[in-house]
Amino acid sequence: MGMKAGEKNRRLFRTAARAGQILIPSLLIIPSLLLFVYLLFETTKLSREKIRQQFAVDSAAFIQMSDYTNLLNRTAYVNGAFPYRIFKEMYDCTSADQKLQKADGNGAICPYDMMYAAGAFPRAKDDVAGQPAAPLDGKTKWEIAFDETARPEFVNNPSSPESKPLFSLVTKDQGVKIMLEFGTAIGYYKFYAQVYSLLGSVELSQYTVFDRLTENFNFFRKSYYLNANTADCVANPQVCGNDGVYSSGGFFGNKLKLGDKFLMHYIQKIDIYAKVFTGGSLPPYYVGHSDPPMNMASMNPEGLFQLATVKGDVLKKLGNPGLDVYQGWDAPSNYFNVDFNAIAKCKETGRPCVHALITTQCPQLLSADNNCVWPNPTPKYQTRLYP
Repeated sequence: MGMKAGEKNRRLFRTAARAGQILIPSLLIIPSLLLFVYLLFETTKLSREKIRQQFAVDSAAFIQMSDYTNLLNRTAYVNGAFPYRIFKEMYDCTSADQKLQKADGNGAICPYDMMYAAGAFPRAKDDVAGQPAAPLDGKTKWEIAFDETARPEFVNNPSSPESKPLFSLVTKDQGVKIMLEFGTAIGYYKFYAQVYSLLGSVELSQYTVFDRLTENFNFFRKSYYLNANTADCVANPQVCGNDGVYSSGGFFGNKLKLGDKFLMHYIQKIDIYAKVFTGGSLPPYYVGHSDPPMNMASMNPEGLFQLATVKGDVLKKLGNPGLDVYQGWDAPSNYFNVDFNAIAKCKETGRPCVHALITTQCPQLLSADNNCVWPNPTPKYQTRLYP
């Protein structure tokens, strides 16, 4: 049977009445949804800015610490591998006729071994006489050192500058026992002075470059400026990144200063003992001595370079725990007028901040004060960033 007209009208009326009931929850749900959307938007905006700041400070800290890594690795080369290979190539004997006879007629000695025994230069622990220089690349630790008896001041890492007043390139005992002519000994001295003068110039140049790059830590500042692009940096580029540079335990407080944390060691004078032949008269020779000794300060006010080192506590700090970088930033305004600059401020900066822990590590000797500069000069420092 068909539905009567009255019944149909009543059902339509009831449906229309129920449709109006959705208005009441809508008045609650829609504003809440809008608030949630605003909250999500503002949270994303804040998180995005924090991530941008973290990336900027990580990149800046890594770039700046690379200057430390480069200096330490290059210094290790100058201290060990360079002089070892230079003097090995120049004076090691590959045949018997290159050796110097002993005065008593009992055997001969190579000039390379003679000068090493006098403490003139370092060499690899496993060096083999008459053979090419020991390959070092595959070794975990480069054991290159001076003769301990001749140069006791360099057995360990010096804690203060070592300025040797007088160094005997050919000792008095060697002058007596070895048939070395004085003119030949002078040739050894000239080559020795030339090599170490060059090494000293190289090392000083390396430090000068490092000093300029860390004078105001511009690599950190410029990298942070380019990646963070904060309003403060745009308005005041000369102070951009100040928080990170001057952080407690950070870059400024751990700069390697020449004569303080970074040490260079010299010798002031050099003398030699060798035989002066008298042209056939009896006795046929006498042991001559350079009198006065050669004054190395005439070439450089400091003397003749020998080593460059970094204090042990400084190397340890650079490797473990590393340098802390706290960079402050200003949180953007938000729809809810919440002052995140006050709520989330760091004690290190007085405003919100991001943190980077940056190191330069020589993994092979990290447990030994992170010292791969001297002794065991191993140029394998690496820049590492930690959260």
